[in-house]
Amino acid sequence: MDLNGKQTRHGPVIPVVKSEPLPQWLNPELLSELGQRLGQKYEESLKVQHLKERLRQTPPSADAQFAPIQSVEKVKLAVSHPLPGKMSVQWVLAGSPTVKIAVKEEGWYQVGIGDLMTAGLNPRANPQYLQLFADGKEVPILVKSHKPGRLGVQDTVEFYAMGMDTPSTDTRVYWLMEGAKPGKRLPQYDGQGGQPGPVSFPFITELKERLFSFAALKNGEAENFFGCVVSAQAVDKALTAFHLDPMPPGDAVLEVSLQGMTKGSHRVKVLLNLVEVGEVVFDSQSLGYGKWAFPQGQLLEGENLVTLSSQNGDMDESLIDPIKLTYWHLYTAQDNLLRFSAQGGLGVSVSGFRYPGIRVVDITDPYAPYEVQGRVLVQGSDYSITFGAPGVGVRTLLAFSKEQVKNPGGIAANQPSTWNESRNAHDLVILSHRDFLPALEPLKNLRQSQGLSTGLIDAEDIYDEFSFGNKTPQAIKDFLSHANTKWRQSPRFVLLVGDASMDPRNYLGTGNFDFVPTQLVESAYMETASDDWFADFGGDGLPRMAVGRLPVRTAEEASNIVAKIIGYENLQGSGSWSNLILLVADEKSGFDFEAASRAVGILIPSEMAIQEIFRSHYGSDEEVHGDLLNRMDQGYWLINYIGHGSEEVWGGDLLRSEECQTLANEFRLPLVISMPCLNGYFIDVYTESLAEALLKAKQGGAVAVWGSSGLTEPGDQAILNQEVIRLLFNGESLTLGEAVGRAKAAVSDTDIRRTWILFGDPAMRLYSTPSGRPTSKSR
Repeated sequence: MDLNGKQTRHGPVIPVVKSEPLPQWLNPELLSELGQRLGQKYEESLKVQHLKERLRQTPPSADAQFAPIQSVEKVKLAVSHPLPGKMSVQWVLAGSPTVKIAVKEEGWYQVGIGDLMTAGLNPRANPQYLQLFADGKEVPILVKSHKPGRLGVQDTVEFYAMGMDTPSTDTRVYWLMEGAKPGKRLPQYDGQGGQPGPVSFPFITELKERLFSFAALKNGEAENFFGCVVSAQAVDKALTAFHLDPMPPGDAVLEVSLQGMTKGSHRVKVLLNLVEVGEVVFDSQSLGYGKWAFPQGQLLEGENLVTLSSQNGDMDESLIDPIKLTYWHLYTAQDNLLRFSAQGGLGVSVSGFRYPGIRVVDITDPYAPYEVQGRVLVQGSDYSITFGAPGVGVRTLLAFSKEQVKNPGGIAANQPSTWNESRNAHDLVILSHRDFLPALEPLKNLRQSQGLSTGLIDAEDIYDEFSFGNKTPQAIKDFLSHANTKWRQSPRFVLLVGDASMDPRNYLGTGNFDFVPTQLVESAYMETASDDWFADFGGDGLPRMAVGRLPVRTAEEASNIVAKIIGYENLQGSGSWSNLILLVADEKSGFDFEAASRAVGILIPSEMAIQEIFRSHYGSDEEVHGDLLNRMDQGYWLINYIGHGSEEVWGGDLLRSEECQTLANEFRLPLVISMPCLNGYFIDVYTESLAEALLKAKQGGAVAVWGSSGLTEPGDQAILNQEVIRLLFNGESLTLGEAVGRAKAAVSDTDIRRTWILFGDPAMRLYSTPSGRPTSKSR
């Protein structure tokens, strides 16, 4: 990794054991040291130092008893999905001129009518008929209108809202519209009365860092991002506990979740405020979990120190998942806000507000909140509110003053869409980020001129119709499955236009590059990208539609690739380059790649001119590398490489990502079939995969690349390679997408089926002329 964060991958690497010690200058920074440096920014480090000094001056009781709790709860973090509402309701919203309101965190929100009008709300809308929806359900609102029956730019709409916490997004979309009937309004509950209740309640504070991506971890739908590295070198973390009950009715509870990183046993000692709590014991790459009850007197008002250190030597390393502290919190607001629980029917008094305009909302059902009326009292320089908790059982409530009323993250007019309707009929759907749609019009026109009905779709419209406006790859799959069974004509081809990211929420701070998401799937060795997953309706790794992707990040990149595709098709069949095939093979290293390449050559019709570059036939890698680049500049119809490789390279550095921009074959563009591992790992936020680089090269490169995002074995790779060549030349005039999709049926390895990705247009048709030579001319 260089100083700019770019990673360059090399390999495969074969270690040779030697007895000599490493030179002193070869000692790199340890992962544990890196983890501490990343996980403790200057402010946090200073906070921990001050906290340690405070603990040394007034040490807590060393006699505190920490009792392990044998928790029966499921400790694996569940992925948060919205509760399903009515899709029929959502389809009406998505197809209407509604206003979309983006919310990133929980709270009470206020939106000005003037801002809503700017975003498309009808100025003559009847205030009584305004309706708000989330996840397909109507939620109650307050409409504060100065004139009965009319809206003014100074009026407001208020409501309770939640953000989201999924691997794809932190934003939940709320939908405002003028309905055909009066909308739901926030009910009011008279909170007078009630027997006196307790003075405190269980409150949870949580530390949830996202610093490292652990791609090799197989943990289902949960995120592969975690916090600091825990090693023999102790890690200190501060957790905040405000307004501690000095006489709590029960114990406090500490929960520590750790993700094993190295193989072998893990034993992590846990300290709270320098007093030993216990140990978390677990194995290899499983999830470790410890839960302890202890007297609340062990906690400090404000910051508390949790210290973690591994006990099983240098290879005992793990990653911090959430650390939770549950303690008894007085009914006292912090910064004019308190989210709390109370027993229905009992009286509650919440103090600590600096201003008198205090409001309380019952949010036990977040889709059906209601306001609780109480009595505001003066307490010295502060204010409090007293009320009886509504209902029965444990209630969840939110108390706040006007200083804590939030503004949404965004307000935008909905662009109506109706992709759910059965009257739709398209052979090809191009699904793209909105920024790239204009650049794709020439490709749409080309395909339609060739007889393919083509739909150009904004990906946001698919989220709107199939996941209530909330971003998720599942929405794309649900849409394609719906179109497959409900459309008048099911799509045969799907082109995704936009880059995707293994870090869709930009935890690592490298940029928001998840323009059109992919699906992250578990393979034998790692979690990686699968685009064919979107059309794998049978769950067997075989797509029912031909899927391809143009992994662009800018409209300029989209325009360049579209121009290359159109220029390529216009030149197809002209010039000797369109009759040339180049077979490239790595040297024998664990597998006979030359024999596999010759097996491919046998399947190519004799009318095609075959050239070979076998690494073992050259005196040096520099020689074969130079020959390959020179030949690529001449242009080929097909280049087939089989051998070792990684994300940015072919084995022996025969071809590297950064060299692709120097290629000058112009529109003499080959289809590149790249059979090594990881050449198609396009979701890396630090670097550009070889497949992407070939496709994006401005003065040449490739018109399409078929490569893998995963790690698989060369034997089945060779079978897949032969099958796709057989299909391209079998006389059926298959499109490129159809050929690569059908080829996957020749192998049973689901990792191979799911991880080979087509970077290019799946509707590009490869015909066979009477001589057997393919062309891309349309019928």
